[in-house]
Amino acid sequence: MRTKEIPLKIEMFSADEENDYLVSNPKEIVSILQTIAQRKSRVALYYNEGNSMVLTMILAVDDHGVWVDAASNPHDNRLIERSKRIIFVTTHNQAKVQFVAGDVVLGTYEDAAAFSLALPRKLLRLQRRDYYRLVTPEHGALKCIIRPVASQAHIQHEVTVMDISIGGVALVCEASGIELQPGMVYEHCQIELPEVGKLEATIEVKNTFEITDRNGKVKRRAGCVFVKPDGKTTMQLQRYVAQMQQRMAAVKSER
Repeated sequence: MRTKEIPLKIEMFSADEENDYLVSNPKEIVSILQTIAQRKSRVALYYNEGNSMVLTMILAVDDHGVWVDAASNPHDNRLIERSKRIIFVTTHNQAKVQFVAGDVVLGTYEDAAAFSLALPRKLLRLQRRDYYRLVTPEHGALKCIIRPVASQAHIQHEVTVMDISIGGVALVCEASGIELQPGMVYEHCQIELPEVGKLEATIEVKNTFEITDRNGKVKRRAGCVFVKPDGKTTMQLQRYVAQMQQRMAAVKSER
């Protein structure tokens, strides 16, 4: 497992809420984005009305603009360049950073394909407690048992958990026998948390999208939230997250 992972999902806010996280000073924006570039932090680039996403990284930043690594698939790059609104989501010092570009231009940076865009006039920088998210390993990953029909409890589907936090889970949408679509709500879902016990909760699918990793492999996942979790569920999640944090810290100290 990785140490700390912040889910690179788009955050939606009202105008009043947005003001709480707004960064509009150009010098501060440049500083934040330059740090992200120096650390080679992962960046999620959303296009196609936010329904498609590729993972990339910021290559360079100055007062005039930003260079971002192009996708490995030329078809994705054509669609990205045609998009009129692109949303970037990344991290800075354990906080989520999100900004929007009206358009991007495909060119080259240091002899490699890259997108250029104007320096954003504003960005959002968010830090919340439930952003601590555990990314589960492919081997021995947690499983979420979903019963799509409430009256037919014997019909159940086992879906791989991609990551989990106190706020929700990301589920892998492949070969699970169930179609996960935004807005769908599933009651009495179960996840067996090692050494903690069986968690039972209602989940709501908030979004689904494709992820293209830097090797060109496409995966589809569904971002879900726990709906009004009770005290027991919250306690189980907190205990599991804390337990895994301690283990990872112990492993790190041994290296």
